[in-house]
Amino acid sequence: MQVAVSSEPHDNKEWLSHVKIGQRFDVELLDQRKSRCSCELVGYKAGKYVLFRLDDDSLPDRFFINGLAVVCRFLVEDSVGECFAFKSELLQLMRFPDKLVVISFPVVIQRRALRTERRSSIFIPASVRLNLEVVQHARSFRGHLIDVSSGGCRFLFEPSHQGSKVNLAPVVLHIQCEKIGIDQQIKGEVRNSRVEDRGLSIGIQFNLPQLYLDKLAVAS
Repeated sequence: MQVAVSSEPHDNKEWLSHVKIGQRFDVELLDQRKSRCSCELVGYKAGKYVLFRLDDDSLPDRFFINGLAVVCRFLVEDSVGECFAFKSELLQLMRFPDKLVVISFPVVIQRRALRTERRSSIFIPASVRLNLEVVQHARSFRGHLIDVSSGGCRFLFEPSHQGSKVNLAPVVLHIQCEKIGIDQQIKGEVRNSRVEDRGLSIGIQFNLPQLYLDKLAVAS
């Protein structure tokens, strides 16, 4: 996911409060190809270096050249949602005991909100399926809404769900909340997905604003 970042610099250590070991990063190598790969945070020493574990299907080793400039990005999906980004330098590639890359600790951090409105945290049963106007015979998957606004939501699949991450898919979200009498199907599109401690979740942007959904946060 490509997200532009603001030019306003931030404290180069404050960003650490938004990440934990295992945080997913997108790393862009500033070579002629603008090669990109996905990795996870393994550790860091503030002011010195950041250590990533590269995915098994990452770029070939020859792409990782000591001294090469890189841009690292990661998403924080809290009540507002932000993209953090920083420029760094590749210090070393290690192949044992795992494929690890060391980069210099960032000097300047840039960040930008992904949404213009704040989402309210909730936990309400719902289900989601692919839009039948696009895909026939789509299966419905149960889970919960864990945040919501008039423009979108985050849907968390049940822990038993075995599906993989998916982005940019047209879906229909079905919300049933007896407490306030909502039984509504909403069309939208999956904009991002991630696997966390609670399981797989997806961020959905609604095709049309759903102003009444503000009541869901109150009901929950």
